[in-house]
Amino acid sequence: MKNILKTAYIVLFLAALCAVPVSFPFIKDKEFSENENRYLAAKPDFSFFGLTDGEFTKEAEKYIDDQFPLRDLWTSAKVNILKAVGCRDINGVYLCEDGYLIEKWLDSDFNSKQLKENISAVNLFLTSHKSEKSSVIIVPTALEILSEKLPYGAPFFDQSDAFEIIEENIDSEIFYNPEDILIKHNNEYIYYRTDHHWTSYGAFLTYCGWTGKSEDVTVKEYDITCATNSFLGSLYSKVPGLKCKNDEIFLYNERNNNTYTVSYDYGRTETDSIYADIHLSEKDKYLVFLDGNHPEITIRTSLKNNRKLLIFKDSYANSFIPFLLSDYEEIHIIDPRYFNRKIDEYISENGINEFLFLYNIKNFCEDSSLSKVLYTG
Repeated sequence: MKNILKTAYIVLFLAALCAVPVSFPFIKDKEFSENENRYLAAKPDFSFFGLTDGEFTKEAEKYIDDQFPLRDLWTSAKVNILKAVGCRDINGVYLCEDGYLIEKWLDSDFNSKQLKENISAVNLFLTSHKSEKSSVIIVPTALEILSEKLPYGAPFFDQSDAFEIIEENIDSEIFYNPEDILIKHNNEYIYYRTDHHWTSYGAFLTYCGWTGKSEDVTVKEYDITCATNSFLGSLYSKVPGLKCKNDEIFLYNERNNNTYTVSYDYGRTETDSIYADIHLSEKDKYLVFLDGNHPEITIRTSLKNNRKLLIFKDSYANSFIPFLLSDYEEIHIIDPRYFNRKIDEYISENGINEFLFLYNIKNFCEDSSLSKVLYTG
């Protein structure tokens, strides 16, 4: 049976290959790949100068790669052939136990220079804002917490090396590493199987560990609903066509009477929910949390405790923020990758008096936008 399956995949792959030269001129170009969640390359305009400097050739290669006829079929066939012959490392994704896809990260990928630069930028910022309460939460990825699910002998970067650098250079009173609480629950659904993010439950556990609140008591404060059971995330997009168990996305809604408004991009859009349900019908369903990534988001609650928090974050924070609504009067959220204002001016304008840095460890080691925002003030 296994040999028949291998043969079928190979035949399918060769059939797709033979169809390419015949079908290319007759197939309309696609603008967007829903599976990859990105715009595809358009046909480049020819110019003699572009040909001589190599730019036209580069653009033509991107165009052919993106607009390849039956591209999705070909990619799926290739992935399944590799799996059928025993490969467990495909396109930077490990095929792991219990149906988990885990993003590959090797020692050679570790950017210690950028990590140290980000730490220096955070420390400089915190030194100039000593009067405000501050916290730094850096989250291990599934590669570390679920390492026992990796294929036998699979190499991976030991994230404790990065955490050691952080712990040596950031005040222990403000730094929180949720590794212990996540490992305690690593047999539960704390990371998605097909996506690089943690689940709402993983974020909830971290919130409880950070605040010192009881998990059993705190969970009773929420109505928990399954928003979708058909989520295939970012890692699945790298190995499309594999037979994978769909992920579920759970939403936590407070049971108290606290109300709030959410404004996006300096007030251009306003809503009364932190969840954008429209994305549940799309490929990237993780966008349900705060409508994805925006330069700036402000949440104003009905609380009157004068606690005004500013979060510097990556997308891991999007599913963590719902647990902060009962703690703060205002929550200001910026994504340094897209934020282009003077941060000190923003802080002053909004009367912010608390700060939180929340990243997964891989992004904190690689993202250069955070230090740029902090250094420019």
